[in-house]
Amino acid sequence: MRPEERLHRYLIGAATSKEVAELDTLLATDASLRKHLITEASIDAELRAVALERVSEEGEHMRMEKGSLRTFPLMPMAMAAGLAFLLGLALMHVSDRSDTGNVIERDVRTAEPSAEGFAVLSHLDQARWPASAEKRTGDLLGSETLRMEAGVAELQFFSGATMVVQGPAEISLQSAWEAHCHEGTVRMQVPPAARGFTLHGPSTEIVDHGTEFGLEVREGQALVEVIDGEIAFRHRDAPERMVRGGSAWGLPEDGEATRIETDATRFPSMRANEGWHQRQDFERWRAHRDRLAKDPRVIAYYTFERDSGKPFIPSEVEPRDEERDGAVVLAESAAGRWPGLKGALEFRRPGSRVRVHLPGDFQAFTFAAWVRVDSLDRRYNALFMGDGYETGEPHWQIRDDGKLMLSVMVDDANPHPTFPEVRYHHVYFSPPIWELSMSGQWLHLASVFDPQGRAVSHYVDGKRVSRETIKPDFLIESLRIGNGEIGNWGQPFRETSWFAIRNLNGCLDELVILNAALTDSEIHLLHQRSRADAL
Repeated sequence: MRPEERLHRYLIGAATSKEVAELDTLLATDASLRKHLITEASIDAELRAVALERVSEEGEHMRMEKGSLRTFPLMPMAMAAGLAFLLGLALMHVSDRSDTGNVIERDVRTAEPSAEGFAVLSHLDQARWPASAEKRTGDLLGSETLRMEAGVAELQFFSGATMVVQGPAEISLQSAWEAHCHEGTVRMQVPPAARGFTLHGPSTEIVDHGTEFGLEVREGQALVEVIDGEIAFRHRDAPERMVRGGSAWGLPEDGEATRIETDATRFPSMRANEGWHQRQDFERWRAHRDRLAKDPRVIAYYTFERDSGKPFIPSEVEPRDEERDGAVVLAESAAGRWPGLKGALEFRRPGSRVRVHLPGDFQAFTFAAWVRVDSLDRRYNALFMGDGYETGEPHWQIRDDGKLMLSVMVDDANPHPTFPEVRYHHVYFSPPIWELSMSGQWLHLASVFDPQGRAVSHYVDGKRVSRETIKPDFLIESLRIGNGEIGNWGQPFRETSWFAIRNLNGCLDELVILNAALTDSEIHLLHQRSRADAL
């Protein structure tokens, strides 16, 4: 058998184990064959990706049938893993030396993902922003001006410097090493790795030499105090002055710098009142939780608070129904939106999931949850999935391009009119709502399936981001869930052990499912009452 024929049999999944071993030996010794494998495998992968992408725009690439899951006739998983190994071997050997000693290399690098910014908003305490410029914990910050009406915010620069700001304040961020305080009270902590960080005030430039200092600017008048370490500052046209800890200086906009009495308590400390505010905020959320648990429209409500050592999470709906509790499989408890007071559930491993049973017939669906996405590693990243994806059952997911997805199976006995390999349903997408720079940030996501209103809507942080009409062909008014999964999709009653890997790489907190199509104002109120930094 010619080597090219061996490659072809391998790529279509027809090679025997003996043929795979023989191909492995050939690849280790034949540079031209390695290059040929790379070319053929690249073409094969591109064709498969185009085919799957075409189907996924209308529906998911899995074919659903009652009690079973059938994939497209793609390469078996074990064969694909073997191909990955052989490709790796081929790439290792693809650099070859000619008789003249010149190195021939194939550039297999791809573009790296990137994000813009040089600081992150690491903590907020009762912070209030203008309505058009609201910020949240985890926001990536670049060259911009922050205007804060009240409260305290902590910024961490990529240089290593930390800035704590107390409002009202106006701060211009210029780089990872420089900022300008126009108004407000600022406390800087600058470790050795960030020495040289420069903070400007009115007619003043302060260069840090590894220290902690404070700057207050009110109505054009400023003062600086060195809490620890050393700074250098230049005020107006005066020469640079080196100042050590335990001293403070008044910096009038139109006068010379003068020594003043120290008072470090005037500068904000993020941790000073954090515990008290956090407990107060948490108690407010608990009151919201108790109200929502009594709402008769709620099908299930999981706050992911669990007793240590117990493999389930309770549904908080009152009156209590243990049948709706969730069985936790591999998912792990993690710090939630109130660290130390309340946990969340993290889905890190491919098998991570929570199994639930939610019987009944429903007229509409609203799904809402606080979600922390660490990365979108899968093509589809599960939030809540109906187990068998049978008629009337929902799938709520995030696609790898950051789009929210909601679909309900219309008829699992009939194929889609355009794509016969897909059962009869339609996927409703939002615009992209997540990108890599938002990794680790808590978002409130909600999606509404409203048969009576003939529409599907998606929401982020209480604001509607999309609305799509349900066409008559895809209208279904009798909805159900039955068995389902939070954070993954496995269908354990299938005849085979294979399952689609759709675990969410991140955390879920406070998932609620309602037998109702919540309105825009109700979604907004749900977000406001459940947020961790509400006033």
